Amino acid sequence: MSLYADEDLGLVNDVQDVDIVRSSALAGPADPVQALTAALALPSESAAQAEALFVAGRRFEEHPEKLPDLCGRLLPMVVDGGETLLRSWTLDMIALAVGRSSLQVDAKSQVAQACLEALVRLLSSESTRTIKSVIPIFSTIHPILFKLLATGRPPQIIHDLFIASKARILSFALDPNARPQNAGVRAAAWKFVQKVLVAGTRGPVADPRLRNQVQGASDPSIAIISRDSLLNAAELEEEAKMLQTQLVTQLYSSSDPTVLHPIIQTFPALCKARPMLTPLLVGSMTSWTPAMMEAAAKPAIHIRAVEKTLKMVMEHLRKVPSVIAFAAQLNDALIRQKQRMELAFVAEQEARKQRREEAKIKQEANKHSMEAESSEQAAKRARMESRAGSGMGKGPEVDVSVYPLEAVVDAVMAGLHGIPPETLKMSFEVARQALAENSPDAIRLLAPALGAKEDDKDGDDEILNPLEMDMDDEDLLLAGDLDEAEDEEPTTFVEFRLPPPEPLDPSERTRLADSALQRIYQYASDLSALPDPKENDGIKLAVSPKDMWMLLVARMASRGPEDRRKALTEYVSADFASRAKFASIWINEEWYNDSLNGTNHYTAIVESLVTPYLKNVDPKDKAFSSFLNALPSIPKGVIASIEGVCEDQSRGIVGFMALRDLLETRPPVRSQALRVLLDLCTHSDRKTRVMAIQTIRRWVPDSSMAPTIIDYAMGVLRRLIPTAKSEGGMDEDLPSVTENRFLGDVNEETVQQHVELAFAITRRQQDLLQNVFDIYAKLEKPIADQFESLLTPLIQSLGATTKLLDTLRSFPLGAEKLALRVVTILSAEGASPVLVSLVKGLMAERELDPGFIIPIIGELDKAEIEKQLPRIVSLLSKPDSRDTVRTAFASILQKLTPADLLVSLHGEEAGRKLAMEAIGLCFSMTSVFRSDVLATALARITELPTLPVVFLRTTIQTVTTYKSLIPFIANSILPKLVAKKIWEQGPLWDGFVKLSKMIAPASFGSLLQLPKEWLKDVLDKEPKLKTGLKGYLAGKGQQRALLEILGEDA
Repeated sequence: MSLYADEDLGLVNDVQDVDIVRSSALAGPADPVQALTAALALPSESAAQAEALFVAGRRFEEHPEKLPDLCGRLLPMVVDGGETLLRSWTLDMIALAVGRSSLQVDAKSQVAQACLEALVRLLSSESTRTIKSVIPIFSTIHPILFKLLATGRPPQIIHDLFIASKARILSFALDPNARPQNAGVRAAAWKFVQKVLVAGTRGPVADPRLRNQVQGASDPSIAIISRDSLLNAAELEEEAKMLQTQLVTQLYSSSDPTVLHPIIQTFPALCKARPMLTPLLVGSMTSWTPAMMEAAAKPAIHIRAVEKTLKMVMEHLRKVPSVIAFAAQLNDALIRQKQRMELAFVAEQEARKQRREEAKIKQEANKHSMEAESSEQAAKRARMESRAGSGMGKGPEVDVSVYPLEAVVDAVMAGLHGIPPETLKMSFEVARQALAENSPDAIRLLAPALGAKEDDKDGDDEILNPLEMDMDDEDLLLAGDLDEAEDEEPTTFVEFRLPPPEPLDPSERTRLADSALQRIYQYASDLSALPDPKENDGIKLAVSPKDMWMLLVARMASRGPEDRRKALTEYVSADFASRAKFASIWINEEWYNDSLNGTNHYTAIVESLVTPYLKNVDPKDKAFSSFLNALPSIPKGVIASIEGVCEDQSRGIVGFMALRDLLETRPPVRSQALRVLLDLCTHSDRKTRVMAIQTIRRWVPDSSMAPTIIDYAMGVLRRLIPTAKSEGGMDEDLPSVTENRFLGDVNEETVQQHVELAFAITRRQQDLLQNVFDIYAKLEKPIADQFESLLTPLIQSLGATTKLLDTLRSFPLGAEKLALRVVTILSAEGASPVLVSLVKGLMAERELDPGFIIPIIGELDKAEIEKQLPRIVSLLSKPDSRDTVRTAFASILQKLTPADLLVSLHGEEAGRKLAMEAIGLCFSMTSVFRSDVLATALARITELPTLPVVFLRTTIQTVTTYKSLIPFIANSILPKLVAKKIWEQGPLWDGFVKLSKMIAPASFGSLLQLPKEWLKDVLDKEPKLKTGLKGYLAGKGQQRALLEILGEDA
């Protein structure tokens, strides 16, 4: 989970406890070799290594020029052993190098030759997956190696390995006993056969003068085989003829679709590359039928798939110009195939129908075997069983029990599918109405399903026997007649009030309430059968009829004794998730009753329910949030309980979701809940801290809570600033800091705990970047270093935004190191013109660290680079800066030649000592500063009006490194130095003497050009030169010159 990704907490239930500084594997090193090194450092065969290898592969795909060296070194390391991630990745890289990459043909040929022996060994691997990966590589390199062997004379081992690999792969396709017996291996081998066939046949043009124009120079065929080639054209041609025969034979004789598919798919390429094969291949396709597959009882779906492949190939070939002569033959074959496929489809349908009928007959035969009952028993049972309906339906009566259950269900569902939804809905309404009106056609068994209930009759009129009536009864009848007569008189309405009920004593009242509660508990489940209210009901109730028992129980409990509340508390706690609805109704009643009577039962009940439930709440629970939303008010103790849940890693998601809902929907408790959530954003456990930050950042910047969140985050960040004291004590103008129970002493280990909240909201409120830089400028070095490294992911996620660039333009004094880190991050993938302009402006306005130039040096022009070069060289005064300067030189060499750079370094603007160190750094880059580069640079320096002091030191270092340059130094450099009167420059003169001694006797010619007194000075400083000089002059017959120079020593 990233603090800087737009993720919703509700979608995340697992936070990985990883360090914030670590970046994703997909943002790995840009250099492919470094990316591979990072992947190899991870645990072998792990998911992390697989992802890192994928990233490394992407990097090599971006830089294919590094593939040849990699493939030749890495493949021999993975040949032995079993299947591994590294082996699969290496084979993918080889396939990339010789196939899809933009490498030149010569480079691909070198890769093929370097990897050939290892690839041949892998063809005998026990891993089927490896063999399936290697064969396509051989299909790619076969034309390359064939051309190499046909036109050149490579080592014999290449020829032997080429022949061995071809024989091994052809055995997979042609030998039925070859191991492994794998369909994928055989399919890949048949695609390789296509390459061998093309190489073993001649192209359409025999004249070698026209061959390259028509076929192309890269077309491999036996026609390009030279006389001194190791390949035998006659043998290859015979092999190709044999493969043609095998290709057609396998097409007709094989019933395996995994063989037929690749064979058929090779036909288009063969017809295009070798038109002389077209009659054979087209004839084979048009004559093919699935007779062998049908004889082998292959499934119809497999036969149909092969037919479709054949159809696509023939339709494609109809449009190929070289096959246009066979279009009529292909059309006839397509028509026959269509008819054949239609007949096969009809036969398949009939077979399927027959199988269904056989299954039905078998099911009838396997019906439950019950003893046959007599006709008398059957008749008696028929009389005793009641019919479900009236028997007066709209159609003939049918006994569906005699039919199979599946057939009846299918018939009913088919009939229902044919009825429009509106008709079904109207039918249900008519059925309900019929049930309500006791229609004779209404079936009694449907009443519960339709939610209708029979109305109980108030009572039947009693039929009286006149013979058994007493006189009193007659009076009663007469009285009844009088009453009816009185009812006929006009009625007047008067005010009527129900008399108050007789009061019950407390014990009786309790007994009645308990009895009612027991009956409700006993029969409440029966109410669940009631239908739910409809949307078009005119009257909406707060509690649905099926939930009315909850309201009754809640009201009796809220107005009853304390033990009743305790019993309900235990009832709800036993299964809170399923009884949360009842708990909500009850607690609302308690709250209302407290408001009327001034009692305080509500808070205690809520806390007694919430506290035990949260101790064992399921991480995926959703009932708790619904319960909180239904509460009329939120007690403070509930928020404290939620905080405890948030601190539990396994159940924290429930607490954070609850706090989020409270903050959004409950303004009265918002301040308390917000403070709890903010404190959790600085929790010592990172998983808890990240979940809290993920929750709270949603309200920045577009929320009324945003100012509070920002002030809190900045206050936590200011805790990192060491306490500042003025002369009069504490500085009262300093902004306040934030304290809470999770924040302890400030040290390097707790910096992350302080900064994550501020950095996360800065991602959304970029105006805070200025505050971040201001605080950084006041930090002590160990804290600042940790602060800087933790800021890296934020800068990477932001990129070069306008606000970040504005902050860089005005960063405060003391934040230079952080600004340099930001510039380095923003230029990792190349500096933008805006960033280059910004850095150049900063360097012009301020005395900044020269390191600011390093990230943008590759974007400057030659004049600007030469201007900034002394600043870069000055970095060498810092320890551990050699790698930085070397990186800068590598970027500079994209705009300057190595000789230009070496000449510029002799300017000594950064100081003589640093210039010498920078020049020595160039000498360490031997692949760039070769002998020819050094010779060019030295020659250019000697042409300068004033020779740099370090020049002779560079010349001596050149001679020490490249002995081959001694003649050049003696014949080109020393004469020019003599012409420039080198003896007049003291430091240079000493270097000249030392150099002359190093390259003697090559330097004697230049020494003799010196004035006598300075030549004597040379000999005085280096007496060992005298002997050599004597021999040099004596050999040239210049004894007189020797006497003049050496005097008595001669």
